[in-house]
Amino acid sequence: MNILKNQKVLVIGDIMLDTYIDGKAERISPEAPVPVLSVKSTKHCLGGAGNVVSNITTLESNARLLTCFGNDTAGNMILILLNKDKVDIEYIKQYENIDTIQKVRLVSKHHQLIRYDIEKIEPICNDYGDLIKKNINNIFYEISSVIISDYGKGMITEYTAQTIIEEANKRKIPIVVDPKGISYNKYRGATICKPNMKEFIEISGSNEDISEDEILSYGISIIDKYKFKYLLITRAEKGITLIKDKQKYDFSALTRDVSDVTGAGDTVAAVFTMGLGAGIPIDECCRLANKAAAIAVSKFGSATVSPQELFFSDKLMASGSLLANELRSQNKKIVFTNGCFDIIHAGHIKSFEITKSFGDILIVGLNSDRSIKAIKGESRPIISQNDRVKLLCAISCIDYVIVFDEDTPEQLIKEILPDVLVKGADWRGKPVAGQEIVEENGGRIEFIELEQDLSTSMIIERIKSSGHL
Repeated sequence: MNILKNQKVLVIGDIMLDTYIDGKAERISPEAPVPVLSVKSTKHCLGGAGNVVSNITTLESNARLLTCFGNDTAGNMILILLNKDKVDIEYIKQYENIDTIQKVRLVSKHHQLIRYDIEKIEPICNDYGDLIKKNINNIFYEISSVIISDYGKGMITEYTAQTIIEEANKRKIPIVVDPKGISYNKYRGATICKPNMKEFIEISGSNEDISEDEILSYGISIIDKYKFKYLLITRAEKGITLIKDKQKYDFSALTRDVSDVTGAGDTVAAVFTMGLGAGIPIDECCRLANKAAAIAVSKFGSATVSPQELFFSDKLMASGSLLANELRSQNKKIVFTNGCFDIIHAGHIKSFEITKSFGDILIVGLNSDRSIKAIKGESRPIISQNDRVKLLCAISCIDYVIVFDEDTPEQLIKEILPDVLVKGADWRGKPVAGQEIVEENGGRIEFIELEQDLSTSMIIERIKSSGHL
């Protein structure tokens, strides 16, 4: 089930035309020491706020776009692409005195040889801001959420931003800002501001050695100063950090092989905002956005994420409650177990097979690298989170895997509310995280016997004693 489907999202921001000229670079020019690209194909796609829009439409929702660009060849290509995506373009405007921004990439074998930009950065004319204000009621008709996608190219002025933010707040519609630069006054009053780590360091006046405690204190200051409700910081390989109610919550990255990070921030902004518009709790929005980012960076270019990739295509899930709700609608009996599963061995396989026999669907909660270090020390895990996920997903009796960052799976169990919670027999008579939650919801606990002489710790000790570790 695509829970992000059929929304109407208002997007305002800088749009540009991304062009990829692909070919082979197999020789050096005799004129200068540079490669010669033999062109095979040229591809145009929407960039900037246009990439946000493409992510929204790919996830089967609707976008209404506020932007302006030139009445030129590149601008006309943008119009063609927007119409192809069935974007609501009633309130966009082309101007004769504006040059459409273009980013042209010369590519060979998925490697960029060079990028050249065609742009002239200047604030938009007041005429377009007045057009927005004059049509504000129609612009917000049926809108469920708003994204301000600021690429610092002149589209987002304080006048236009505050017009949109004030109207969104009046209608109690969530508004997410993807900021640029340090002039945050224009974003004042937005629901969420989503800087990346570099932008956060810039606005906080800190440096690259910023500590986790400083991230929280600076984040709280930024929220208070600009009247945001939350701050969402995208941190590349460290995932996402959410600051809300003067607390800091970290969501570990779901790492995949990184092909290209272009446009990943647009994907996060789109998925996160659509989640809020759908009424999904903010923590779940973070997990969904995290998974979407992992999918996006595994692709080349300004990539979008399909519903199949985000919700159905593999076993790795971002959201416990959304998955559980979908399974219950199908009358499936959910079984849950959890662990570090640092070195997968025969004992694990047998345990998974027994566990699956208690119901229809087996969901495995997997401790993140961070939580394992907190529990077992800095020397663990032996196998990284990404590789542990791959190993679990390859086991046929496991239906879904969800990574949790807390020290115990209690919060995840609360989200899933499994019919059966399975633990090893060594847990009998001990406090089990989530047991009360499961039993209060009508579920039960099952304890299963584990294979003797088979555990990750024992395997590590054997390797050490053999002199191989």
